[in-house]
Amino acid sequence: MNLHHLEIFHTVAETGSITACAERLHISQPAISRQLKEFEQRIGVVLFERLPRGMRLTHAGEVLRDYSVRLFAIARLAEISARELSEARQGHLTIGASNTVGTYILPKLLARFRRSHPAIKLAMFVGNTEQVAQGVADLRFMLGFTEGPLHVRDLRVQRFLVDEIVPVASADHPLSRSRHLSPPDLSDQPLLMREPGSGTRELVEERLRRHGIPLSNIVELGSTEAIKQAAVHGGGIAWLPQVCMPWELAAGELVRLPVKSLDIHRPLSVVRRSDGHTAPPAEAFLRLLEMPPSAPSPAG
Repeated sequence: MNLHHLEIFHTVAETGSITACAERLHISQPAISRQLKEFEQRIGVVLFERLPRGMRLTHAGEVLRDYSVRLFAIARLAEISARELSEARQGHLTIGASNTVGTYILPKLLARFRRSHPAIKLAMFVGNTEQVAQGVADLRFMLGFTEGPLHVRDLRVQRFLVDEIVPVASADHPLSRSRHLSPPDLSDQPLLMREPGSGTRELVEERLRRHGIPLSNIVELGSTEAIKQAAVHGGGIAWLPQVCMPWELAAGELVRLPVKSLDIHRPLSVVRRSDGHTAPPAEAFLRLLEMPPSAPSPAG
């Protein structure tokens, strides 16, 4: 069925005359009459009785009008939905984030995004850098947020923040009382680390090897929070992002070890497919990353 012909039929049925239809659609009256007759010939039924003053629907015309009303209502809804999607007023946003970003940085941003885009459905997976990068490549995540080197091809990487990872230990650890430490001082200590595939672990291992520190005494834990708690309770030395332990450092539960050569600065990155279109909800979230946090309201 020719949708242009159906639109002409629908408009004549709504307005009741060819003249009014021509004015609404900005088409000449002869063209309206000709195309309406072509439509009737194509579907094999008469749709209108031609009267001296206007047009009256036949029974077949009334049946078709009911369908056309529903069809064009759906078309209007589709247009509205497409506009809302383009303006990031609805849709969904799926994010993959490595541990530090997903646990300590993104929740606050997602809450802000939710307040400004309440109709967008949000979902976030938290894993290691390798899992997040592969999820973006496999189209499971619109955006990925990672904190370590990437080994997956065809991804576009953009830095959005610089993170500092520092060696820490519990307040009662023997090394916590030292004013100056060198890398060899850590050689016999248990090292608290994430599982293989973690971007943080890869960076820390590379730095330790560079300074000749053996990696034979590693205790693996599955999350940054687990490593932090193990360090607080004297389980060993950990390299942790400063963003994850402000309270523990302030309270003295953890102490930053004075080994300057082992501090690590790393970029936190947004990851997208290099050949993919970034959906409007994802673009809206990326714009949020560029906005300064809201100033706190003055006490009243």
